[in-house]
Amino acid sequence: MRKSALHKRWRPARLFIVPVIALGLLPPMTTSANANLLDNLFSVFEPGDDQKIGAEQHERVVAQYGGEYIQEGLNEYILDIGLRLAFVSEMRDLPWRFTILNSPVVNAFALPGGYVYITRGLLSLATNEAEVAGVLAHEIGHVTARHGAARQSRATGIGLLGVLAGVLTGSSVVQELGQQLGGLYVASYSREQEYEADQLGVRYLGKAGYPREAMADFLSRMDAQTKYMAAMTGNAGGGSFDFFASHPQTGDRIERAAASANQKADDLDRKFEKDRYLAAIDEMLYGDDPKEGIIRGREFLHPVLRFKFMAPEDFQLINSAQAVYAVDGKGSQMVFDLGKQANYGQSMANYLQREWLAKLNVPNVTSMEVNGAPAAATRLALDRNGTTVYLTAVAIDFGNGRVARFAYQSTVSNSSLQEKFTQSFKSFQPMDAAEAAAIKPARIEIEAVTSGESLSSILSGMADVSKDKEALFILLNPAFEDGVPPSGQQYKNIKFGG
Repeated sequence: MRKSALHKRWRPARLFIVPVIALGLLPPMTTSANANLLDNLFSVFEPGDDQKIGAEQHERVVAQYGGEYIQEGLNEYILDIGLRLAFVSEMRDLPWRFTILNSPVVNAFALPGGYVYITRGLLSLATNEAEVAGVLAHEIGHVTARHGAARQSRATGIGLLGVLAGVLTGSSVVQELGQQLGGLYVASYSREQEYEADQLGVRYLGKAGYPREAMADFLSRMDAQTKYMAAMTGNAGGGSFDFFASHPQTGDRIERAAASANQKADDLDRKFEKDRYLAAIDEMLYGDDPKEGIIRGREFLHPVLRFKFMAPEDFQLINSAQAVYAVDGKGSQMVFDLGKQANYGQSMANYLQREWLAKLNVPNVTSMEVNGAPAAATRLALDRNGTTVYLTAVAIDFGNGRVARFAYQSTVSNSSLQEKFTQSFKSFQPMDAAEAAAIKPARIEIEAVTSGESLSSILSGMADVSKDKEALFILLNPAFEDGVPPSGQQYKNIKFGG
């Protein structure tokens, strides 16, 4: 969550969906949700000038993903890889732009006109330069094949323009939450478009001097990431907020890319370039940027805005520039954000009824205190196409006109879930200056295997940024899957500090 986004968010055009679940505080009230937001979206992209479209949307994309990530030497390095690939494409004369996004989400995408984006989360996952080239080549393929115009019309209309109004502003888009994790609704490419971008990417790799098999390698890395996130979140479908949310995986994509790579030999002048790549990402920020808050297990801490809270038990936290999400892999979700009172000094009950939920009929509100701060909660049960969705919203006065807003959603209501959510919002509290100052970001550190070193000894020095450190380490360093590599081989570790 960015501080700037928090202060600007609550203009009418930037309201957010906040799905919620029943806490059992009040008897549910049933209301009829309005028509699906998707039915009313306007088209952002009309056929025409692709470069103009990309330029118009660029700043919104960057803001949606936490801003541009800047690190000495790294941005120029990625630009060099991208331009090397774009130069051998059919649109070499476009004013190509390659941007690293300051997001831990593993993703890459492109806008019409030559605007290509890759997150530092994806850079942390890649093992060599050729894999990153495979990612960029794939996205360049989407641009040169002009797949983006129709797709980005839908994606930008929902996500990038901030029209995530949802049930709390009168529209019923609860079911889209899974696709909004990470702060951006991303419409999927078709299977045929994915195949075409893969094939174009393979060709660009070879013509640019990279091993063509890097495309299949990159797809395998993304597949490993999806499986890791599935294990962490309990979501059998994997990470619906990562690369394969916008680039759907099909069983034969890796095989097709590998087969295409074998069709022609190229003169390679860059090869895989593992050492050069690891040197480029050394000391790169890993995971959440402290300026947007950080995740430590079930705890979310924001050292800049000075607050913290716990996600419900058995939930996985997911941070974004707009809000903090949590999912349990069973269909229940939490969303947290900070709102701003238009009418400063009012009661939380009044704020909840007349500002936050003004477009819903909220007749019953319970007033309370959370760690000494005034708070209010309400419970609703919405009928969505014959399915009852239980929603509860909690507003806590955070001072200076700010409101901490917790919201929970589920299609079931039972005492166990209610207790988990009650414990979650009641954990919200300010953070003192000393605790905030002690929070350090996590960074990638490139290290080398020493003689006789064991995996357990390596893991003992790794930052505690995952509930399964070994699984994360092997995800980042697949060379360790069959044991510790020979002495001298470099690998990615994660350390706190700096």
